[in-house]
Amino acid sequence: MPKPLVEFDNVSKRFGDLAAVSNASLDIVPGEVLAVLGENGAGKSTLMKLLYGIHAPDEGRILVDGAPSRIAGPSDAMRNGVGMVFQHFSLLPALSVRDNLLLAWPRTPFWTGKANRSTSSVLDNLHRLAPSIDPEKTVGELSIGEQQLVELCKVLNIAARVVILDEPTSVLTPEEARRLHGFVRQMAADGVAVVLITHKLADVEACADRIAIMRRGEIVRVLQAGQAPMSQVVTWMMGSEIVHDLPRPAAIARRVDRLVLQSVRAQGAGMSLKGIDLAVAGGEVVGVAGVAGNGQTLLAETVAGVHPLESGFILLDGESIARTDPRQPVATPLGYIPENPRGNAVVETMSLADNLRLRELAAGSGVGGFDPGQYLRRFNVNPPEPGRAAGTLSGGNLQKLVAARELGAPRGALLACYPTMGLDLAAIEMIYREMFAQARAGAAVLWISEDLDDLIAAAHRVAVLREGAIVSVRENDGTISREEIGALMTGMRPALSAA
Repeated sequence: MPKPLVEFDNVSKRFGDLAAVSNASLDIVPGEVLAVLGENGAGKSTLMKLLYGIHAPDEGRILVDGAPSRIAGPSDAMRNGVGMVFQHFSLLPALSVRDNLLLAWPRTPFWTGKANRSTSSVLDNLHRLAPSIDPEKTVGELSIGEQQLVELCKVLNIAARVVILDEPTSVLTPEEARRLHGFVRQMAADGVAVVLITHKLADVEACADRIAIMRRGEIVRVLQAGQAPMSQVVTWMMGSEIVHDLPRPAAIARRVDRLVLQSVRAQGAGMSLKGIDLAVAGGEVVGVAGVAGNGQTLLAETVAGVHPLESGFILLDGESIARTDPRQPVATPLGYIPENPRGNAVVETMSLADNLRLRELAAGSGVGGFDPGQYLRRFNVNPPEPGRAAGTLSGGNLQKLVAARELGAPRGALLACYPTMGLDLAAIEMIYREMFAQARAGAAVLWISEDLDDLIAAAHRVAVLREGAIVSVRENDGTISREEIGALMTGMRPALSAA
């Protein structure tokens, strides 16, 4: 094995009584893809934030090129040749993609006009990784998946020797993830050390050379990819075997439409909804599939009342829940899990208990007999401390906090927009169990996802959204396939199988 670029030597990090990282020792070597696996809150991101200078270790040493290194902040890390792409982005939505890349580029000159040819190479990695993204588009017009790719390009542009990717495929389409996997392998072939923080076994199988498994802040195993079956890797990661087996939806005995969208039109940045017609019955789960950037976020925010309705109707049990005036306060009766929970569903400076009570606090009403600890334990929010500030949670645990609020009480209708994004296998099982329990109790469930396998496994019907319009709604009668849905998503004909 080549000489390590980075060595963690018995490193520990605590936040109060929480041991986020405990006595971790790990090498990062050039030309290798190292996958750091673990459930939400296992310490994966915290360990790499120590290398990137976001946090300082309480104990142990970090060696760079064989010498102990004091990393006081990200600028020190970048001088060491370390770049990191976070789950939560640092892009400026009002600026163009090109300008965001120029802001982080070491070679940006004093003049950056479009005619300045010396700045053209800032787009090289963008053209390689995401050729469909227009560099003159504002970042606010991009989907979350596209923004992730722009963040990656920022790091690649600093010519880092170590590239840390924190859950990079959690918001990417299958096609974008495949392109990223190929790009990761190419970086390793060029001698870059790539650290892939993930809980997705598909990422590991696609491009990892070595696997470090973390659980409860400790590195419990380091092994070569392929050295053990993935079932064993999951057991090491979770502490027990997790079987991802979604049940086929039960037939609805008597159809009564509860959530109804009629000729719904709305205008957003770079996207519009073009007369959406869709009805979801009580007890029904309707999945919405589509390639990122085809109006999923606008649809979710319009139905939830975050974005004003231009025309049409949004009804719940016959009553309008649409928001037509931007000055109206948002007070949707829907259970709503948004695409970006950290940005759109919590107040980070408030406690976990107050975030669980946000609906009641916004309405100025009290909550008699409310036990926040019960919700936190039921949804496995770690640590389950009601007084802790929400901003201190990991991304996955914050997602579970939002799910606890929105799924913890009975709802007439539920709108779930990528509800399992960034979650580990155990958390995914828990979220699906709670979602489908809402449907069995009579809720109308509208489920937006890019995981076609899960949609086909568990939705009663699958609607395909393309360019802001519903182009097809298929009954899940056991005959639909991911190839057929994928073809509808892209507007292409499905490939014919060989005779």
